[in-house]
Amino acid sequence: MNTNPFTDNNLVIKRRENPKGKYSQLATEDLLDAVKKSAHSTHRGDLDILLEIFLDRYNEKQTSLDQLNHTLEERIALQLKLAQDAQKRYEQQAKMAAMGEMMDAVAHQWKQPLNALSMMSDMMQDDYKNGLIDQAYIDELGNDAQTQIDHMVTTLNEFRNFFRPSQTKENFGVKRCIQSVMILVKDEFLNNNIQVEVLSEQEILLYGNENEFKHLVLNIINNAKDAFNDNNIKERLIGIKFYQKDNYTYIDIEDSAGGVPTKIINDIFKPEVTSKAEGKGTGIGLYMSTQIAQKMGGTLTVKNINKGASFSLRIPL
Repeated sequence: MNTNPFTDNNLVIKRRENPKGKYSQLATEDLLDAVKKSAHSTHRGDLDILLEIFLDRYNEKQTSLDQLNHTLEERIALQLKLAQDAQKRYEQQAKMAAMGEMMDAVAHQWKQPLNALSMMSDMMQDDYKNGLIDQAYIDELGNDAQTQIDHMVTTLNEFRNFFRPSQTKENFGVKRCIQSVMILVKDEFLNNNIQVEVLSEQEILLYGNENEFKHLVLNIINNAKDAFNDNNIKERLIGIKFYQKDNYTYIDIEDSAGGVPTKIINDIFKPEVTSKAEGKGTGIGLYMSTQIAQKMGGTLTVKNINKGASFSLRIPL
C-alpha cells in the first residue's frame, strides 16, 4: 500500500480561495457591509484586504472627481472668456452704431451753418459788385460768420468728447449732460419734426462716467426717433424729467411713438432683441444702456404708457 501522499493518484489539491479577488467583485455598498461585519467579527483576517479594496476604489473615485473638476474649471473658464468676448463685441458694435448715428447728427448740425456761410459768400460778392460794402457791412458779416463757425466748433467738440474713452468716475450734472446730447441731435430731431422737452429745472448731480450716461440717453431718444418714423407718428414728443425721491435719483424719458411691442417688451434689454425691421437695428443700444445703468449701481426699466414708452433710470443716492 502506497502511503506517500505525494504519489497518490487520487489526491486532489485544493487551492485557497483568493479573498481579494472575491471581494473586488462586490458592489461598493456590499463591500461596506463586509467591512462592518469583519470589523465586528472575532475573525478579522480579511479586514485589511477589504479596507485596501475600499481605499483603492475611493482613490479611483477621487481621481475621477479631480479630473472632472479640472474639466469643469476649464469649461467654466472657456465660457467666461466667451462671455467676455461677446460683451466686448457688443460694446464695439454699440460704439460703431452710435458713431454712425452721431456722424449723421453732426452732418445735420453742419449743414445749416455751411449753407449760411455759402450764402454769405454769394451775398458778399454781389454786394461788392454793387458797391454796398463798407466797414459796418464787413463787421456784421464777420460776426454772423463767426456765429456759424462757433456753432460748428461746438458741435465738433461735443462729438469728440462724446467718444473720448474715459474710465473716470466723477460727479456731473444730469441737465447739463442732456443739453450736451441735444446739441448733437438738435438739427436732426428738428428735421424729423421731433420736439424734446426737458421738464425739470433744478440740476441734479450723479456720480459715474459722464460719457456713458450720455450714451444711455442718446440710445433711448434715438430709439424713439426710429419708432416715430417706423410707426409714422405725426405728434412727435419726447419728455425728459429727473428728480429725487425715497433715496433714489430718477431719470424718466417718455415718448409718444406708439410703445414697445408686447411680445418683446420683457426682452427688450437683451442683446440682439429689436423691434425694428430686419437690417435696420442691431438690438445692442438698449442692452448697452442697461449695462451702463448697472455700472452706475442702478436699474433701467421700461413700460408702455398711453401713447408710447416710458424708460426709467433709477440710481440710489
